[in-house]
Amino acid sequence: MAMFPMPWRREGGIRAGGLTVTTISESDPVRTRSGLISGLGIPVLAFALSRLALLLIGLLARDLAFVPEDYVWIYDGRSWLDIWGVWDTGWFLSVMTNGYMSAVSTSPETLSQANWAFFPLYPMMAFAVAELAGLSGFVALLVVSNLCFLAALVWVRAETQALYGSAAANWAVVLLCAVPGSHVFSSAYSEATFLLFIVGTLAMARQGRWLIAGGLAALSVLTKNFGVLLLAPMAVYYAQRNFSGPLTLQSLISGFPGSGGRGEFARFAVSLMLPCLALGGFMLFLHFRAGDFLAFATIQSAWGRSMNLPIVALFTPLGPWLGFAGFSAYLWPSVIAGWVALGLCIALLFKRQWAHASFCIPGMFVLLSAGILSVFRLVLPLAPLAMVAASLMVARPKISWVLLALIVLAEALLMWGWALGWPIF
Repeated sequence: MAMFPMPWRREGGIRAGGLTVTTISESDPVRTRSGLISGLGIPVLAFALSRLALLLIGLLARDLAFVPEDYVWIYDGRSWLDIWGVWDTGWFLSVMTNGYMSAVSTSPETLSQANWAFFPLYPMMAFAVAELAGLSGFVALLVVSNLCFLAALVWVRAETQALYGSAAANWAVVLLCAVPGSHVFSSAYSEATFLLFIVGTLAMARQGRWLIAGGLAALSVLTKNFGVLLLAPMAVYYAQRNFSGPLTLQSLISGFPGSGGRGEFARFAVSLMLPCLALGGFMLFLHFRAGDFLAFATIQSAWGRSMNLPIVALFTPLGPWLGFAGFSAYLWPSVIAGWVALGLCIALLFKRQWAHASFCIPGMFVLLSAGILSVFRLVLPLAPLAMVAASLMVARPKISWVLLALIVLAEALLMWGWALGWPIF
């Protein structure tokens, strides 16, 4: 079975009997140290510089354009912290402080809404941090988000290097820190947590560490419901590791349980059960709490979300010409993000990244079927999209730098709007 090298280790090849055997040497301390600096230093540096820049933009927006009477999300008296919380932050705090509601809200500002739409793991992690460190709930949410984002950057870089090379690995880190909406990873939202569990699941499944992959997939499900789609890439990785030749129904049946034997298949089967149990457990809880197994889905209508054909969401700007509801300029970031994400899904297919494509394509289908609102934020945790985008940036270096400049400007504008409470998110 092919082994994947660690991103900071030196590799060598030995020809033996027509086969190339990969060897790993740690005898070169300079090379090993350089790899460690790249593996950890680049994500840390990119994280620090990008967060500092976003902080300055947010504070500048508050200083020059803030209208207090139009802004209702005040979670901390210190502006440098308060700018990181808006909109859904209040719902996460409600789960932390009061648990899940037993009935929908009757408040005029949140009429018919409920915190059932928000899965429990992120606020639970923040609650634990608040209790252990003596922090406020809001600050604890920020701590969890930033720690998870930093850890995710390290993991994304390692996975991108294994699949696309070192140059792409660095680009992947830069893209995640600069992409429009990246500030959400450092805000009191669950995207950073979701990103970490997604890339962790994919990494462990690629290496055949099934029980860890299943556990991380379960954590992703408890962060956002469509984490259950990670079952698909786990199955693809299992097939790739255990079956040679073209994968057909006949070859799968005749080769069952695969080259890994029944022991590996048993671990794989358990790994698939874990995320299913996680989702089922939360659904059962909602049944007893709210009287609806699917309360997390049915409550979406309170935010104006309804199931539609995904292609309809992508063509939302044509609404006024087609006789539909008016199109708001605030939706443009999500429309653009939807089309870009769709293009990157196609790129995954061209690069034969079947496992990643099996997660991202259904993921985009689920997100777009609920409408275009907030899509630019919701696609951010789909780590394979950033990874394949980085591989494309490496192939066109001159264009990539121009594109990066545009990406940075777009993110600066969105951070400005985030600090002022624009209805984009």
